[in-house]
Amino acid sequence: MRKTSQTFRKRYLAMLFLIAGTFSAAFAVPPGQVLKAANLPSLVGPCCFSFNETVAVTEPAKPVAVVVTWSATTGFTFEDQFVGLMLNGGPCSFYGARAVPLQAEDKNTHTFVWIVFPSDGLSAGTNTFTLCGGGGGEFANDAVMNILGNTLAVRLSN
Repeated sequence: MRKTSQTFRKRYLAMLFLIAGTFSAAFAVPPGQVLKAANLPSLVGPCCFSFNETVAVTEPAKPVAVVVTWSATTGFTFEDQFVGLMLNGGPCSFYGARAVPLQAEDKNTHTFVWIVFPSDGLSAGTNTFTLCGGGGGEFANDAVMNILGNTLAVRLSN
């Protein structure tokens, strides 16, 4: 009876390690596809300029859509702000939601999920996605966005 119990435990532990390894490999993100930064300098000015935060993904011979996610905690903003993406160094474009609204609290969290399609300019090989944006509205030239921490990630769609 004791030997059966020990064999069962070994098999159970082996199965747990196998499952844990499978899940971690399934959710692993290749280097360069995720960027995490904290306490960026204040971003000041009208839309649209580069935030100098870039991720990249390698497309197959026949490009597929990608999902780009930006999540950030921002401090006070006194003007509406816009956030978009520069695809492969091109102009700042908006692939969905773009406005970070005026906020009165000292910290707010925002998450944007953009879908970029091959028809938007994706090409086979390496494609880069750079955050861009800036202020909008009457006082856009003096608009300030304080990003306390953020994560930018890109994934191929399956």
